Amino acid sequence: MPLHPQQRINRFEKNFSAYRLIIVVIISCVLMYQDYQKNYLSVLRVYLSASFYPVQYLINLPNNFIQKLNINFSEREKLLQENKSLKKDNFELRSKIQQVYKLESENKRLYDLLGSQPNRDNSLIFADIVAVSPIAEKHQIIINKGSRDDVVIGSAVADSNGILGHIIRDQIFGSEVLLISDREHAIPVEIVRTNLRSIAVGTGNYNQLRINTLPTNTDIKKGDILITSGLGGRYPEGFPVGTVTDVINNPGESFLEINVTPFGNLKTVNEIWVIQPIEGR
Repeated sequence: MPLHPQQRINRFEKNFSAYRLIIVVIISCVLMYQDYQKNYLSVLRVYLSASFYPVQYLINLPNNFIQKLNINFSEREKLLQENKSLKKDNFELRSKIQQVYKLESENKRLYDLLGSQPNRDNSLIFADIVAVSPIAEKHQIIINKGSRDDVVIGSAVADSNGILGHIIRDQIFGSEVLLISDREHAIPVEIVRTNLRSIAVGTGNYNQLRINTLPTNTDIKKGDILITSGLGGRYPEGFPVGTVTDVINNPGESFLEINVTPFGNLKTVNEIWVIQPIEGR
């Protein structure tokens, strides 16, 4: 039975497709064999790979972004935890270092103060300055040691350089100190070179005391060292007070005007000792 023309066309197309597939397979096998033997297509593959790289990059971009985001988030959390831990360790180490420095400072001041008064035994209480009088005319400070620390009114106060003042008011957790530079303060002193005793009064200047009770014929000169004489019992004997900077003999006056620079850091002091005589000694 003869085929319809349309059936012939369909059969031809099927046969042609099969033949085309066979030809493509044969050509592919030949090309693969030749490439395997002589590597002809390596350059072509390189160019094809390079041309398809942007497409591959764009396809993988969302996935790569998500992966990097997860990694960055994890690393950020890790860094935050490490930073927090390092800050804590740093704070603890700095605190320990400060404690060591403070202990060294306390020991130094203790040795300095003990060395300055070999003939008397005293109880030394270390304290910090917590406030300064807001009134400029009043040279007073507040320390962080009070009656609970056995601080009593009248106790002398010093730093490693010399006498600073004495306790005028004690509370449970703190005390007020009147500095030797205050106009209302007076301290019994002794000239080391001559053993002559006198009284040094405050002038309202942190860097200056004054002696105005010595006659004009007194043996005193610039550079003389003054220490506490111990008279009156408030200040223990032998503590450094200051050095004579000026000896002024005003015409017609019966007494010298003697200026003294204190050894103690009256204006910038941060740490002090409260000096109390040991009872029964």
